[in-house]
Amino acid sequence: MGPILSSLVELQAVETELRRKQQRLKQTQQVLVKQQQQITQLQEALKAKHEEIKLVRMQHDKLELELKVREEDISKYRVALNTARTNKDYSAILTQINTRKADKSKLEDQIISLLNQIETDQGVCGEIEADIEVQTQKLQEINQNVSSKQQKFQEEIDKLSKQQAAAASQVPDKERSLFSRLAERYEGEVLAEVTKEGKRKNEHSCGGCYMQITLESVNALMTKDEVVICPNCGRILVLDKNPKQEATA
Repeated sequence: MGPILSSLVELQAVETELRRKQQRLKQTQQVLVKQQQQITQLQEALKAKHEEIKLVRMQHDKLELELKVREEDISKYRVALNTARTNKDYSAILTQINTRKADKSKLEDQIISLLNQIETDQGVCGEIEADIEVQTQKLQEINQNVSSKQQKFQEEIDKLSKQQAAAASQVPDKERSLFSRLAERYEGEVLAEVTKEGKRKNEHSCGGCYMQITLESVNALMTKDEVVICPNCGRILVLDKNPKQEATA
C-alpha cells in the first residue's frame, strides 16, 4: 500500500476512534438529560395534582355554602312551624323542612366524598414529592459521575483531534477534501475494505455496501497508489483498512 492510501488508512483509524469517543461523550450527557426529564415529568404531575386539589376545594367550598343555606332554611322553617295556625300550614312547613333535610344530607355526603378525595390526592402529592426528592438525589450522583467521565472523554477527544489533524496533514489536499465529504455522509466510515465473495477467486465486493467490485479496480489497488471509489456507494476502497500500528496511544 502506497503513501496516499496508507495515510488515508491512518486518518480513518483516528477518525473512527475520535467519533467513538464523541459518541460516548454524547451518551453520558444523554443520561443526565434523561434523568432531568424524569424529574420534570414528576414535577409536572405534582403541579397537575395540586390543580386538581384546588378545583376540588373550590367545589367543596361551594357545597359548604349551599349546606349553610339549607341549615338556615331549616331553622327558619322550624320557627315558622311553631307559629303555624292550621294543620295545612303545619303540614306544608313540615314538608319544606323534610325537603331541606334531604338536601342537607345529600350535600353532607358530597362534602365527605370531596374531603376523602382531597385526602387521597394529598397522599399522592406526598408520594410524588418523595419520588422527586429521590430522583433529585440520583441526579446529583449522576451529575458527579458524568462530570468525571465527560472530563476524561474530553481530554481523550482533544488528544485525538490533534492526532486527526496530524494524520490529515499527511494526506494530499484532493484526497483529504474527498475524505472530509465522505466522512460527513457516512458518519466517519469513509474507507471500505474490499472482500472476496466466498470461494470465488476473481469476484470481490465493497465492504461498505456489499456490491460487486470489478477485478480492474482490485488490480488498481494492488498495483497503484491512487484512490479507487466504489461505483455504488462512493466510499474509498482499500485492500486492508486496518493500520499496521495503533493510531492512538
